[in-house]
Amino acid sequence: MAYGAGNRGPGEERAVAAVVLAAGMATRMGVLKQVLPVDGEPMVRRVVRTCLEADLAPVWVVTGYGAHAVAAALAGMPATVRCVYNPRFASGQAESLRAGVRAAAEAAAAGGGEEGGAALAVLLADQPFVRPETLRRLVELAFEPGALAAAAFYGPGLPGPPCVLRRDLWSQVLALSGDRGARAVLLAAGDRVRVIGVDPAELRDIDQPDDLRPLEPR
Repeated sequence: MAYGAGNRGPGEERAVAAVVLAAGMATRMGVLKQVLPVDGEPMVRRVVRTCLEADLAPVWVVTGYGAHAVAAALAGMPATVRCVYNPRFASGQAESLRAGVRAAAEAAAAGGGEEGGAALAVLLADQPFVRPETLRRLVELAFEPGALAAAAFYGPGLPGPPCVLRRDLWSQVLALSGDRGARAVLLAAGDRVRVIGVDPAELRDIDQPDDLRPLEPR
């Protein structure tokens, strides 16, 4: 996939993959929220479909708690959608993010770079309202001169998902531990992160049953 045609050199392609974090235990919801229906579609499948509509591939879906149910919810999707099991899903978000980045890095090493991607979009399975256009814009910004990443703006000093991390930042992700996620890497990158305002309706995450009340369809 090629992005940012105006900024790339002759023949340069920018393959961008995605990591969807879907390994959580959903303790506040009380059930496996990743497979709950949103507009008739399992939540995780909706997020993955958004990635595909934004031309991101491969899409690495990191599973853990309820892994078989999450995988079943993705049945029939393209071969570019791949599940990666994180056996340490209870250790915090860092382990799941590392599992996804490690899968992308290994694919890049095996496939000469393009398979793993020049960058990774990081999404949460419980943010089912993110739009493909938002992901495309983040990709464009992440490849601006001097940029290493792009992220949604949650407030001053609060970049967050969805975000796009250039490959230069992957080693920092692999060094994370505990319940820290991509935000720690984004903050460390400082002014090399481009942030964009995103409609709060897109960034809404599903944590409790009330969060599933009807919203405006996208």
